[in-house]
Amino acid sequence: MIKCIVCDLDGTLMRKDDSIEEKTYQSLKRCIENGIEFIIATGRDINMVIDFLDHYQLDCDLILNNGTQYCNRRQTFNHIYPMNYEAFKKIAHILSSYGYLLAIHTDHGKYSFVNQEEFWDYHYKLLLASPDYQESLPQKTFTTKEGYLRDFHYAKDADEIIKQGIKVLKIDARHLDAYLIQGVKQQLNIDGLNISSSYEDNIEITSSQTSKGKLLDKVIKEKGYAYDEVAVFGDGENDKDMLALFPYSFAPANASNSAKMAAHYQLSSTCENGAVFEGIEILKQKEILKI
Repeated sequence: MIKCIVCDLDGTLMRKDDSIEEKTYQSLKRCIENGIEFIIATGRDINMVIDFLDHYQLDCDLILNNGTQYCNRRQTFNHIYPMNYEAFKKIAHILSSYGYLLAIHTDHGKYSFVNQEEFWDYHYKLLLASPDYQESLPQKTFTTKEGYLRDFHYAKDADEIIKQGIKVLKIDARHLDAYLIQGVKQQLNIDGLNISSSYEDNIEITSSQTSKGKLLDKVIKEKGYAYDEVAVFGDGENDKDMLALFPYSFAPANASNSAKMAAHYQLSSTCENGAVFEGIEILKQKEILKI
């Protein structure tokens, strides 16, 4: 029987406006009310999930920053898995020299090597260039100045972050001009780092010692769940190791090819029209989820 449901957010449970499709929300709510544990596993940091948790009144365990942090909403427990400082210095120098906008997620908030106004200006240009936001920008955490700059800090360089003893959990590196950065990924093969990227203009970097799958594996063993008691949902490159690990793993129709290949079930629905709902219905039909 399924005792735990684990969901990625963006592109899986969450729609583009940070909402949950209604029938999915009601189905998930019934699962939680019936004692099924719910865990979020996302590339976001704590400041990027707070609004979502509050809106849906979710009080659950969180795997954040692509598996480099495990905590709860109040952070009464908070386990982190930071990247090596020397590796951080090397990759920060390379990416900065190419003009990437770096959002450096740490145990003390979000840092960057440009000030708050420059950071938001570049981020805003990236939003306008995205095909996801051609019509208008939704009022959500990622697309509002108030939300995205929550707990933002400036540092002149990597050394300043290191000297303060701040732990680096993840780097989001984005660039407006894909032509200028052709071939940069070939320079990022640095020991101790994991590079997750479909394109060179949008790169995620974490410690190679952990990932969503590795951390989730540790968490479910500590909780005493068997693999076939856990249902996992994910759509991206950073989800494929946790999808491959569990027999009841689901990829929505909008998922990346690597996620679909790793998942044991490929769904016909997207995140926009109830992919997680469809997966829950499959589990109910198999009579291994009773709600």
